[in-house]
Amino acid sequence: MPRQPIKEYLEENPKKVLVLDGGQGTELENRGIHVANPVWSTIPFISESFWSNASSKDREIVKGMFQDFLDAGADILMTITYQTSFKSVTENTPIKTLKEYNELLERIVSFSRSCIGDEKYLIGCIGPWGAHVCAEFNGDYGGHPENIDYYAYFKPQLDNFFQNKDLDLIGFETVPNFHELKAILSWDDTILSKPFYIGLSVHENGVLRDGTTMNEIGYYIKSLGSKINPNFLLLGINCVSFSDSPDILESIHKELPDMPLIAYPNSGEIYDTVKKIWLPNHYSDITWNDVVNRYIKAGARIIGGCCRTMPDDIEQVSAAVKKSHK
Repeated sequence: MPRQPIKEYLEENPKKVLVLDGGQGTELENRGIHVANPVWSTIPFISESFWSNASSKDREIVKGMFQDFLDAGADILMTITYQTSFKSVTENTPIKTLKEYNELLERIVSFSRSCIGDEKYLIGCIGPWGAHVCAEFNGDYGGHPENIDYYAYFKPQLDNFFQNKDLDLIGFETVPNFHELKAILSWDDTILSKPFYIGLSVHENGVLRDGTTMNEIGYYIKSLGSKINPNFLLLGINCVSFSDSPDILESIHKELPDMPLIAYPNSGEIYDTVKKIWLPNHYSDITWNDVVNRYIKAGARIIGGCCRTMPDDIEQVSAAVKKSHK
């Protein structure tokens, strides 16, 4: 049975919430893939043996991860392409030409679709401009972020994803800078021709990583009025503090009460950006059920997990979503 277009599904089922998968990169790392590389979780796909050997270890690990997220209740899953911009790939792998790059993306998307089947939704995942300079968690895009050509940076990946019928939705993830957000929102449906969402990278105190407040973001989006791209389906947060995420999402909902939202926080462990280690969760009394209920009340339509969230976490998300549907 063909999938209903995701925009149509969300519009026709205003009370339904889709369950997203979890932290793919950290989950692959847990399962034995060495992802400490400039292209992060894309690394297994770079090796030709991944494609030539149907029973290669890495291939089985990736397939197993997708299957475990499906078994946990995921309705919508992501391609493993967060750190797969043309710039990142061509600077850090043997792939150097646009033709080779397009072949890589097509292989990844096709493989992802084969892993999840035809009934589930598939997101084409795109990391922010800051991902290639490790700035997605501080929003520091240099002295003149307004002068960066964001479209030139994203164009090769966007061009490929927009023509791929296996993808239902484009996800701009972990966006930490207001100028980048404004650039994405300035592109009309001739540039962003598929449904898309934007996930913001937000401090625990509820401001964008570059210091922009949710009030400023809300005001800007409202100021666009009818000029906003009709393919802009959801705004939200990802890779943020588990315990603070409900407050952050509620602050977005307060500014944009009619905007459908998306939320997929980290596991609750805190990442120390200086020591580059994960610190224990000090908020163990907060459950996924608590968090999901608050998300839904704030207008979330897609809920899942980001770094360090595992199939067990997504199973808890799915259970909480099912309760809310009763």
